[in-house]
Amino acid sequence: MIRNLTVILLLAALASPLAAQDAASSSAASPSSPLLFIERIEVRNANRVSPDVVIAESRLREGHEYAEAELRDAATRLARLPFLLSVDFALERGSERGRHVLVLTINETKPFFFLLDLVPYFQEDSSLDVDYSNDRSGSGENLALGARWFVGRRGAVHLGFSGVGHDREFARDYASFSVGYTQYDIFGSRAFATLNLKRPIEGFGEGLISPQVVVGVPISANQTLTVQYDETRFGEEKRTVEGVDYPIRFGQKIVSATMAYNTTNEPFFPTRGTLLQVTPMYGWTDGARILYTAVGGPNGTEVAHAAYHTHFFGAEAGATRYWELTDRDSVWGNVRAEWARESYNNQITVTELDRTARFGSVGIGYSHSLWTPEERVAGDSRFEFTARYSNRDVENDPPAFFSRDTDVTQVGFAWLRRTSWGTLRLGGGYAW
Repeated sequence: MIRNLTVILLLAALASPLAAQDAASSSAASPSSPLLFIERIEVRNANRVSPDVVIAESRLREGHEYAEAELRDAATRLARLPFLLSVDFALERGSERGRHVLVLTINETKPFFFLLDLVPYFQEDSSLDVDYSNDRSGSGENLALGARWFVGRRGAVHLGFSGVGHDREFARDYASFSVGYTQYDIFGSRAFATLNLKRPIEGFGEGLISPQVVVGVPISANQTLTVQYDETRFGEEKRTVEGVDYPIRFGQKIVSATMAYNTTNEPFFPTRGTLLQVTPMYGWTDGARILYTAVGGPNGTEVAHAAYHTHFFGAEAGATRYWELTDRDSVWGNVRAEWARESYNNQITVTELDRTARFGSVGIGYSHSLWTPEERVAGDSRFEFTARYSNRDVENDPPAFFSRDTDVTQVGFAWLRRTSWGTLRLGGGYAW
């Protein structure tokens, strides 16, 4: 408990000065940074990506004044998009003196993409809760394969396979196939909305088509509020015990809202900038399962089968800071914290079981790029060393045998390779 409180305090202490520092560095109020009137924004080298989407995601508008630092921030913001490898900006003369044309030169990724984050950890104890998050915030996927096509001026269709992403307390993740559509710059607001139809391919029997809706609203140049509804459904299957069929089923729904402050320079493994995230969430599950089977009793085999229901709520937060030491070397530090509470009941025990979980971690890392800054326009190749300490504490009311309090220390090494086709991270580590 003390460790988790310490992590939360560190998180709060780190978040405020980092956000303030970045805000100050990009402030247009600096007297040494004159404002530039942008009469037109032009996107070059756009072959597959819609120029309108690029302009919308830059969060800049034609006919407005910006400081040069704000234009640089916009280029960095665009470089975080998964369908762009790099973005350069330049100013050209406008229609008259004092007016400028902002030129955004983009380097696109391929329409087909992949993300493979494979860093297994050798463990002293197989029961350890090793943290496999790949983006220092605990919300990144470790496997994805798919394709994306832009349609119209502000739309994109995507389909593919997605592996397990989140590692939230009391919530379950399942690999799935999905197809979806994203609409950018809704009503000219720079907001976006995504509708996915996904079919889980692991878990409880046959996966059913399940909806996922994501809506993102920009709050400021580097702040975004993202609201998500995620549903996972499985068809009912039968399990037969001594000639009797028992139905097995499961369904889950999760609603979450994430407030993020992001100034990083890449979508998956950045080398500079700050990422702050706070996510409250609420979810519930319904299902039926066999609780236990007792063999050899006076009445033969006894089967305890029951429908059950759970609901859980909580919040998670993360703060990560990246520093570039040289044009090839960077370091990062990260803190994460999560608190969640679940209530569980079934038809047999009737009484409700409450569980409370707390998670906290502190991590550090170092990376060295094998490429020069000029070569990294087409991707990156670098080595990474990481170390992390985490604590997970689960308490039950009334007390139960599966309460636990675990501490994990882990160190890892990985090779990262990013190309126009996707991102690959291979390595290994040790946890104790």
